[in-house]
Amino acid sequence: MQNTEIDTTSQQIQTPKKSLMKGSMPLIIGGVVLCAGSILLGYTVGHRQGLTVVGYDADAKQLVDVVEKQKVTLSTLNKNLNAAVQERDVAVSNSNDLFQALNLANAEKAQVDGMSAIYREVLKQRGGMSLTVQNIAVKSLPENAYEYQIDLVQVSPNNRQASGSAELRLISGTEVLVVPMEDSNFNFAAFERLTGRWTMPKGFNPQFIEVRLNGATPVIKRFSWSRGKPIESSAASAAEVPQAEANAQ
Repeated sequence: MQNTEIDTTSQQIQTPKKSLMKGSMPLIIGGVVLCAGSILLGYTVGHRQGLTVVGYDADAKQLVDVVEKQKVTLSTLNKNLNAAVQERDVAVSNSNDLFQALNLANAEKAQVDGMSAIYREVLKQRGGMSLTVQNIAVKSLPENAYEYQIDLVQVSPNNRQASGSAELRLISGTEVLVVPMEDSNFNFAAFERLTGRWTMPKGFNPQFIEVRLNGATPVIKRFSWSRGKPIESSAASAAEVPQAEANAQ
């Protein structure tokens, strides 16, 4: 009888302990889950914040690089703009100077033309002036090249045109050198200038230069040859200047 009572009492003591363990199990599981969730949430938030800081630093550096490049480009553009403005100012100043010089030259030309017209009218009243060589000039250029300039003039009372062809010769003793003329024809009422270039044969030293005008009335003018200092630069190379040929007469 005593053993039976002791067993019964033991069973009654163990039954409340098991009931207590079963009742606390949900709380323990909930606490573990809560702790794990807190740890995971903290790691996720921290990781995202870390990525955000790293990304911000990279974007900021890239932005600084872009700004520096834009500063360099802007500085270059400003320099180019200043240079262009200076060149424009110089060009405008030169243009103004050239415009003033052109106006002055036109005014002088108009004055000379007016005086020439007056002289021509006086000559017409006095019977005019037949076709003649008013002036001839020869310039010595580099590489044994020469440039000629022949001024022809006439004053006709009835305003008749002077037309024909010109011939330029160099004379040394009995030897005659015919200069090839770029344009030997003339046709004018009052004045015309013939210009061109030729290359002198080596060893030929002319004594006279002669101009022959073939027209209604032939004209022959002979001038002494005097050589001045050569011009240092020329507008055309010697290869473009025609060669003269000498003929014995």
